[in-house]
Amino acid sequence: MKFDIGMDGDIVTMGVDGDLVARSAEEFKSQVAKLRDKNFYFLVLEMSKVRFMDSSGLGACMAVHKMLNEKRGMVVLTKLSDAVGKVFRLTRADQMLKIAPTQQDGIKILHDAIVERRNEGSQATR
Repeated sequence: MKFDIGMDGDIVTMGVDGDLVARSAEEFKSQVAKLRDKNFYFLVLEMSKVRFMDSSGLGACMAVHKMLNEKRGMVVLTKLSDAVGKVFRLTRADQMLKIAPTQQDGIKILHDAIVERRNEGSQATR
C-alpha cells in the first residue's frame, strides 16, 4: 500500500493506493496514527486508487474515524471507487462517515468544521 501525503492549511490530504484489506489495514491505521501524534486531526482520504476493500479495511476506516474524532478532528473520504462505495453503502458506514465526491469538496467540509470548532471555542471562553 502506498500513501501520498500533502497539506492544505490545517488539513492533511492522503492519497491511498492499493487494496485496503487485512494485510494493509494495520499499516493504514499506523500512518494515520503518526499524523494524529503530530497533532494533525483533520484528514481527507482520497481513495480513487483503492479498488478493493474487505471488512478489515472497513474496520480500519472506522478506527481512523474514531481515532481523529476523539481529538475533535474529522476524516472525510473522497473519490470512492464503485466497489468501495458499495461496501460503505451496504454496511451503512456511509451514514457514519463523511464522504465527498472530490478532494476539494472534502477540504471544504473540513475547513467549515475547523471554523465551527474555533467559533465554539471562542464562545466558550466568553
